[in-house]
Amino acid sequence: MKHNMKSLSARLDRDVVMEMRDGIKLRADIYRPADRRKHPAILIRTPYNKVCNAWHHNSFLHFIDATSTGYVVVIQDVRGRFASEGQWSGSDIFQHEGEDGYDSVEWIAAQPWCDGNVGMAGISALAGLQWMTAMENPPHLKAIAPGCGGLANIGLGMQPRRGSGVASPAVLLSSIPGNALEVAARLEREGKDAQQMRRDIAWVQSDPERAVYHLPLKDLPILRYEFLRNTWDRLTRPVSQAEQFSREKYERVTVPCLHQVGWYDGLEWAVIESYVNMRRRGGSALSKQCQHLIVGPWWHTEWGNFLGALNFGPTASLAGGMISQSNLAFYDRYLRGVDTKLPAVRYFLMGANIWCESDEWPLAETQWQRFYLHSRGHANTSNGDGTLSREEPQSESPDQFCYDPLIPVPSVGGRFFGTGLVPGPLDQSRIESRHDVLCYSTPVLESELEITGPLELRLYAATSATDTDFTAKLVDVYPDGTAYNLAEGIRRASRIQAVEKISPIIPGKIYEYVIPLGETSQLFRKGHRVRLEISSSNFPMFDRNMNTGRAIGEDALGVIAFQTIYHQSEYASYLELPVILSSSVTR
Repeated sequence: MKHNMKSLSARLDRDVVMEMRDGIKLRADIYRPADRRKHPAILIRTPYNKVCNAWHHNSFLHFIDATSTGYVVVIQDVRGRFASEGQWSGSDIFQHEGEDGYDSVEWIAAQPWCDGNVGMAGISALAGLQWMTAMENPPHLKAIAPGCGGLANIGLGMQPRRGSGVASPAVLLSSIPGNALEVAARLEREGKDAQQMRRDIAWVQSDPERAVYHLPLKDLPILRYEFLRNTWDRLTRPVSQAEQFSREKYERVTVPCLHQVGWYDGLEWAVIESYVNMRRRGGSALSKQCQHLIVGPWWHTEWGNFLGALNFGPTASLAGGMISQSNLAFYDRYLRGVDTKLPAVRYFLMGANIWCESDEWPLAETQWQRFYLHSRGHANTSNGDGTLSREEPQSESPDQFCYDPLIPVPSVGGRFFGTGLVPGPLDQSRIESRHDVLCYSTPVLESELEITGPLELRLYAATSATDTDFTAKLVDVYPDGTAYNLAEGIRRASRIQAVEKISPIIPGKIYEYVIPLGETSQLFRKGHRVRLEISSSNFPMFDRNMNTGRAIGEDALGVIAFQTIYHQSEYASYLELPVILSSSVTR
């Protein structure tokens, strides 16, 4: 990934005005080589302040690397935010962002310092802004590099996996206050009193645990304001698959894409799904053929060697993994036409702590193996008799536990973020000592086992309530008993027929729950064990089901649910794992 251009000095032009088609003026800071030549440009559109967060907006590509090798970097405040005019649309990015992105790309392409080739970059919400622009097909947009966000979650924000029927209070109560501060500042600039709003924001930020446990959630003081309430309602409303699929217009995206995410990012499913769908459904032969994916051992906004309680080694970080260089190679190829080799998929195999490459995803050598749940009826806690094996069950007693929504299983690590919470791999021993957590473990592994790809649980279960949740978690158990989480999933019982409609279930009836756990890549070492945890809560990563069948956030009191998990011949619950027989460690 070498660059032949000499290192260039740079200049910065602040608050450059870009006029949109309706006359609204957006402002951008432009970092560009201090010469008179034309260069390709990389546009970053942000709602988070182009000045204060300039270096964070695309951590996968370093500004200095880009400008010193001959790229112009344009970072713009979106409509209604900070230096830009207009009314901000909040999380509803369908109002203006596609058209504004189109107009911004074409404005850049017409400047005397641009050679007409424009790419885009940015993470999280900024990834969604790239997708909105790409679906509008501006003629001079040649490539996008969305990080930590996919077309598959467009309009969903940081909601958990589509179809689960749940929301994430931790994420919502972390992101809403930050966005609200700019709303308060704007109100004050208009001469309005925003002191109470600021006090309510400060209460959530200073005491996040108290806020997230508040019942009912809908009565949180911060949600008294119409703008914030609308945001909450929009991000907690379950979206039907038909509605979501109507937003995912892969066929309208005709440019190459570099998808980037971490295994512990709450949107890893959306990024990988978007990569796969662009390969299948992209709007041109170029876009189908020129999709690239990078997945590291990272969280949504942390990309170092360490995450949670684990050190993944010196190559795990953005610097150690040469991620900025990979981004530059991507732009060199598609903005400059440089003939550089780019792998289709580059992923980090945790446990082995090495980078691997592949031509496709899932891997061609994947062997799908079913690991069946077994017990003698006492799988409660890690000291119970629950096991996982390839052997199909015959006649076995079911497992039972009691789920009390006022004492939910707390989230310890995982794929989420929230004020005061620690993401990533953490020891689950404390969680596994609870009687409302069932544990199913393989025998001690006699040889190494690589699991790389999507994970899915098929669970047969019954409940005493008209609604409840069932959760699942994949865990790597070390020889000393520490147990580190890898992936998790959830399904809401009242949403299994149609996610957009509450359909109470029949108490006592056995239902099949299909629970995706997202994707991962882990080498289980010899002497370790594979474990599956099953419960009915993982809070506040997912909102706690009050077992009443009412909408998210409505209840101050819940109903205790008695849960039964089946694993017998006619109800054979199993975890399907993507086993790689020819592991990257040996091949």
